Amino acid sequence: MKQNETKSTVKWIEAAVGTFVLGYGLHYLAYFLRARYFTWLDGLGLEEALGHALEYMGHLFFLAIMVLYVLAVRKDRKYLTVLFTDKPGRNLKFAVLGALTGLAMMGICILAASLNGNLTITPAAGISFPLLLLSIVAVILQASIEELESRSLIFGRMRDQGVPMGPAVVISAFYFSYLHAANPGFGWLPLFSIFVVGILYALCYHYFGNLWFVCMAHMMWNFTQDFIFGLPDSGKPAALSFFNSETHGSGFFYDEAFGIEGSWMAILVNIAACVIVVLIGRHMRKKQAAVIE
Repeated sequence: MKQNETKSTVKWIEAAVGTFVLGYGLHYLAYFLRARYFTWLDGLGLEEALGHALEYMGHLFFLAIMVLYVLAVRKDRKYLTVLFTDKPGRNLKFAVLGALTGLAMMGICILAASLNGNLTITPAAGISFPLLLLSIVAVILQASIEELESRSLIFGRMRDQGVPMGPAVVISAFYFSYLHAANPGFGWLPLFSIFVVGILYALCYHYFGNLWFVCMAHMMWNFTQDFIFGLPDSGKPAALSFFNSETHGSGFFYDEAFGIEGSWMAILVNIAACVIVVLIGRHMRKKQAAVIE
C-alpha cells in the first residue's frame, strides 16, 4: 500500500514539475518576442496613452505561442478551447458576475486607501472614446490570456494529470505571481499579494467551473485601477484614465512602488474573497448533489 502511495506521489510531482517547466518555457519564448514588440513600439514615438494601451496587446504573443503549442500537442487543445465549451448563456452570466466581483474588490481597496489619506482622486481632463474602447479590448485580452495560461493550462493540466487540489492551487498561484517579477516595484509583499490572487482565481475556476468568471474578474480588477483611477497595474504606471489619483505615501492601504496590489489591504480583501468562494462553491456542490440524488 505504501509503495503504491509513493508511486502515486512521485507521479503527480513529476506531472506538476513538467507542467511548471512547460508553462515557463512557453511563457519566456513569448516574453522574448514581446520585448522586441515593446522596443518597436517605443521607436514609433506614439502618444503615451496609445502606447500604454498597445502594450497590453503584447499579450497576444503569449496566446500565439500557446496556439502553436496546442497545434503540436493535440491532447492539450482543450486548455485553449475551454472558453467556448460551455453554453453561451452560462458564459455570459459568469462573465458579468466576474466583472462585478473584480470591480467591487478593487473599489473596496481604492475607497479604503482614499479614506485613509493615501489617495486624492480628481476627475481627469477628458478621455478619447476610441482609445477607451481599444483599452477595454486590450485589458480583456491581457486578462483572458493570463487566465488561459495560469488557470487553464497550468492549474487545469496539473489537475488532469492527478496533481492534488492543494499543491495544484499553490503551484499555479506561485507561477502566476512570479510572472510579475520583472514589473516595477516588485518585492516580497507584491509577490505574496499576487500569490493570494492566484489562489483566489484557481479556487474560482475549480468551484465555478467557468473560466469567464476569472477572466472578467481579473480584467475589471486591472481596468478599474489603471484606466478608471489612473493607478499602477502591478507596478506599471497608468497613462489614460477617467480620474487622476495623487498618492500620499505608502502604508497598509497603498504601496507607491507597486500600487494597490502591493498593500496589505489588497491581500486581506483577496483572502476574504477566497473564504467566500470556498463557502459558495461547497454550497453549490451540495445543491448539485441533492438534485442528482
